[in-house]
Amino acid sequence: MATTHPQPTLCDATRAMLRAAHVAWLHPKGGVGRVWIGRKGVDAEGDEIFEGETVDPAAVTLSPAFANADYSSLNTFWGRRRSGECLKSVGSTILDFDYNKAGLRFDGWAPEAVRDVLVEAMAEAGVPLPSIWVATGRNLQATYGCDGVKAAAWARVEAIYDALHGPDLATNGLPKAKRKRDDAVLDAFEARMLPVWRLFRDAGLDRVCRDGARVVRLVGSVNAKSGVMARLLGLSSFGDAVRYDFHALADAILPLSRAEILERRRVRAEAKAAVPANDNPAPAKPRRHAGPTGRWTGILRDLHAWRDGMGAPPVGMRELWIFLTANATAHVRGGCREDWAAELAPLAGLSEREAFRALGTLDRRQRRHEAGETDEHKGVEQSPLYNYSAATIVDLLDVQVEQAEAFGLRALFPGGGKALTPAERQRASRDARNPDRVTRSGQVEDRITDGGIARLWKLAGLSLDRCAQIVGRSRSGVAKAIAEAEAAPREPGVIPLDEMFSTGPVFAGSPEAEALVSTGFETTTPSTTIVDASDGFSAVHDTSRYIVVSASRELPVTLPEPEPVRVTRVTPFHAVVETASAVWTWTQTEDVWGRGRFDTWFLEAGTPTPADAAMAEAARRELAGSVVAAPRRARRAPIASKARHGVRGRLGASRPLPVTAADRQREVDLYREASGG
Repeated sequence: MATTHPQPTLCDATRAMLRAAHVAWLHPKGGVGRVWIGRKGVDAEGDEIFEGETVDPAAVTLSPAFANADYSSLNTFWGRRRSGECLKSVGSTILDFDYNKAGLRFDGWAPEAVRDVLVEAMAEAGVPLPSIWVATGRNLQATYGCDGVKAAAWARVEAIYDALHGPDLATNGLPKAKRKRDDAVLDAFEARMLPVWRLFRDAGLDRVCRDGARVVRLVGSVNAKSGVMARLLGLSSFGDAVRYDFHALADAILPLSRAEILERRRVRAEAKAAVPANDNPAPAKPRRHAGPTGRWTGILRDLHAWRDGMGAPPVGMRELWIFLTANATAHVRGGCREDWAAELAPLAGLSEREAFRALGTLDRRQRRHEAGETDEHKGVEQSPLYNYSAATIVDLLDVQVEQAEAFGLRALFPGGGKALTPAERQRASRDARNPDRVTRSGQVEDRITDGGIARLWKLAGLSLDRCAQIVGRSRSGVAKAIAEAEAAPREPGVIPLDEMFSTGPVFAGSPEAEALVSTGFETTTPSTTIVDASDGFSAVHDTSRYIVVSASRELPVTLPEPEPVRVTRVTPFHAVVETASAVWTWTQTEDVWGRGRFDTWFLEAGTPTPADAAMAEAARRELAGSVVAAPRRARRAPIASKARHGVRGRLGASRPLPVTAADRQREVDLYREASGG
């Protein structure tokens, strides 16, 4: 292992001079646009943020932000914002190697030793060497200095990054994805660059460090995490560094030069022109939100599955995962920046503020989409949202084949999406044709629910035919549903119906009532109304079971112990029933036509509790059962005057009735209360 060089001790003025020289080299005179300078700080919530400003390159040293500046932008921008949308010109490209990580090949090496290994591999492959190498205090960064080109050349800059970073490599060191077409030139380029790509991977190349708003650490700044000053490697000054012509550098790095690319385009255009033109071409349709059946649905599912499998996005990929997931969410169901940040920040382990900052450009594109705007890409109109391919997302997240297999990924499978099985394809087709259809599992669940309701009524005394009529199924269907409900596993806390109704009434708010509601029992049916205890009891088909259920009032699970009921029987056919909470009046009369007796039972005062209502009902039954039926009376001849008018009837027989002794003191109290004193 190589040794680390001793850290030089420099004064503040010397370090400021080095920082100014670095900025001047990145943005030489004659360029256009504004350069960003600043430092990394901490906000009130403890999150890391970049603090600085965009200034004219000639006024960098005069800016207040330069006094504590540790970073500078690679490129220049319009106005005061450092973002890809405000990109003005491209000045440099960078390779960022985070080699000091546990498990990597060069962990703990000196930056000079790592640089020498990388330079040797690049020279052997014929790759142009970077202009400068900077030891950042912890890792290593290599920069290609170029003359400024317009932002319109950004596609060519991305091609340079693609060629240097290479494809995503599997554990065996070979590319995961294969090209769709054979090309001898690209095959030769891949064979030449493959050792470099493997070495870059082992040196911890940051594949995300390629956006237009990227910043670099300045020489002379001190790394706050290590306390080591960033320094220039191999050169005594920036004046010794090589500056490339951008297009010449691109021709040297890319597999095809600009002239070869133009020649290929010309050949394809001639071949296309030789084909007879279509007089009625189909109009290109603009691409909109994918919707619930598009490819973005699968990508969104796999992004969440990847996050669940990893436990959380790794450090360094949290903002990237939030951005990609929010973009997929926007394609599927739209949304806004605030909603995405609130939903995804806890899943990524970041604050909502950090997630909010990472979604600025996506939010602007979403607003453009909602306004009906479109972008044109290769002659096809498409949504302004980012239309990354699945292969690009796999490359950005560095998804491995083993991970994709373990996490069940489909759309984000390295080397291309994993094909659906015939059963999965058929199910997806059915869901697309009828998204509201009831699945087989849903049918079983509905049948078990209906079976629980029918079993309840069957226990209450109804016939199987009547149960089938209530749940809307056939006789055989309801029998099958009851059998499935009985065989279904019982959830914790649910009381079997047999036990529920074997001990007496079920009161609202009790565990039995909650279990009853969980079975899907309806409080009102066509044949019987289950009422609150305050309205009295309603017998279920003359059975001995009484149900008191109220969905509108919550009662405590543990009911208080009821007080004794008091029955004052004024006559054998009239009584007053009193409890601690209410008073009832009971009267029994005989039908004038001799068809029997009927009871009159009504609440006279108070609001009864369920326990008091139950005791009062028991007292009413006892009163009704204690009355001895009167002997049948002989039919009397109709009165002559009534017979002439065609009226026939029977008059009640006159007979003495036993009268119980009245409570004199109670009668006095009632009289005083009624008369006002």
